[in-house]
Amino acid sequence: MFEIENCYKIIFEAMLEESVFQSIAQRMQQYTGAGIAFVTGAGKVLACSCQWARLFPGSANKDHLIFEDYTAIFEKKECGGRYQCITPVYGGKRTIGYVVLMYENTKEREAIQELGGILAQNVRLYFEEEQKQYRINQSLKEHMVGWMLFEETISIPEEKQSCRDGKYILVRMDKENEKAGEMAARLYGIWNWIHTYEGKTEIFALLYRLREQDIQSVYTAIEAEKREYCVSEVFSKLCLCRDKKNILRRMSQVKAYQEMHAMRREKEWSMWGMYTYTDWLIKKAGLRDYSVEQLILEDEKNHTELYHTLRSYLLCGNNVTMASKMLHIHRNTLIYRLKQIREYMGMDVNDNEVSRELLAFIMMNDIAGRSVRSKTDDED
Repeated sequence: MFEIENCYKIIFEAMLEESVFQSIAQRMQQYTGAGIAFVTGAGKVLACSCQWARLFPGSANKDHLIFEDYTAIFEKKECGGRYQCITPVYGGKRTIGYVVLMYENTKEREAIQELGGILAQNVRLYFEEEQKQYRINQSLKEHMVGWMLFEETISIPEEKQSCRDGKYILVRMDKENEKAGEMAARLYGIWNWIHTYEGKTEIFALLYRLREQDIQSVYTAIEAEKREYCVSEVFSKLCLCRDKKNILRRMSQVKAYQEMHAMRREKEWSMWGMYTYTDWLIKKAGLRDYSVEQLILEDEKNHTELYHTLRSYLLCGNNVTMASKMLHIHRNTLIYRLKQIREYMGMDVNDNEVSRELLAFIMMNDIAGRSVRSKTDDED
């Protein structure tokens, strides 16, 4: 039987080391024989002893609690011939983490429970520091579902199978925005069925169980918020979450020099995002398209907006209705501008091959132009 007084000494000595959690876990296992892990309220495994890692290798290898281990730890009293003691770590009235102890001898139950309480009290400040990065308050299980959807390929647990019904829309929010947490909360006022995943720099919200008749009203409601959301198109396969996440991440990196809409929708901004991959190549190659430059010169000379009009039209897939809505002009005004563009450039912008090439050069011009402007700003 171990002595609690000696546990205090071990904890205080471990706190002088750089890896506090790992040091406590290993030293405490050596002294008490108990496996130990420190798990945050978001499911991250901050540290674990060798014995705990042998019992739960999936979570130990990923540094994150997986669903199989969650069930074994939080919903069973015994695992691998060992009993479990789970002590919550509180930050105010919220649970911000857990101290998980695995032991063999039932005669040690009271001592293990006391040890769990001592550990939770002494590491609380470290857990609070870890918790500062999170803007969203949700249960451990909900955090885990979000992590699994966007970072893992394992199957959805049975209790979450309902999110397979219907279609999906993914929304991204930048955590540099001070109102990111509020923005995520606002989405719950738009749609009831949401899973959220919070990384270090961004928050993703998966809206699920969408029916065809819901989709347009959801887009309209998100746009009405007038906040900086990046929004995917509707998709029907849950396995596409990670791909959609990457598309929205690229879209968020585009710096438009025209006044941007608060909501960036995939069909209008994904092409821009794709060209962020080629930024360095464009600078190196010095690629230019003189027909596009001629249009810009005409705009400067006559105070028109033909370049911006053409870019929006091509980004909308040559769809007059969609482009006129994006530009906030009447469709007849757009048709007139397109006629002017054809006259200035001497080419049919509705020809598939021509439109693809023009869009490519417009993207290149925007990226190159942005680089030039940034350089000029730095010199000023």
